[in-house]
Amino acid sequence: MAVRIKTILGVSGSPRKDGNVDKLLQIALKEAARTQNIKTEIVYLRDYKIENCNSCFACCTDAALDKEFPCLSFNDDMNLLYPKLAECDGLIIGSPVFFGSVTAQLKAFMDRTEGLLRYSKSKWKYSLSNKVGAGLAVGGNRNGGQEFTLQTIHYFYFVHNMIVVGTGPELTPGCYLGACGTTFPEKGKVREAILKDDLGLKSAKMIGRRVVEVIQLLGR
Repeated sequence: MAVRIKTILGVSGSPRKDGNVDKLLQIALKEAARTQNIKTEIVYLRDYKIENCNSCFACCTDAALDKEFPCLSFNDDMNLLYPKLAECDGLIIGSPVFFGSVTAQLKAFMDRTEGLLRYSKSKWKYSLSNKVGAGLAVGGNRNGGQEFTLQTIHYFYFVHNMIVVGTGPELTPGCYLGACGTTFPEKGKVREAILKDDLGLKSAKMIGRRVVEVIQLLGR
């Protein structure tokens, strides 16, 4: 019997091309891809035109039943991302810390997944349910808001009824909620600053491995 290839999707919420979040997310996915029968893909939200959710809730009415995509208000690049979310087995979302939380680009993406929730009337209902999710955050200081940013990502996963993983017991001491990097002392001005953060690099590799581990444990 053929073995199904499992896909882990990375989502970068950074507005900066080739910045520190991109690099840390690439490291996490590269670690995940070391496992046989695992493939990875990254989407960079800055490359997509995503309108802000206007809270119309049309995706939760009968009007959505026969629509190709869950959002009835906008015909934008989220239509390119819905299939990727539906097809993946695991999700790693990364964001720089902006005023203590995720970026506007990432929040817009999160809000536009309303039509994938359990009370949606679209065919995309339950698209993320019971999939594995991990978070990644980069801040200017070691304690610069990364944990709250990770919790925001985790909250998104919990609302979608996903299985949330952290770095696991091997990373001691460290950020147990997910990959947690810092660009100190460069304060993010240097795009390769994260590569000097040994703890951040280790945590990124660990969430890559943890997502794979739990996907394998689920045996789907």
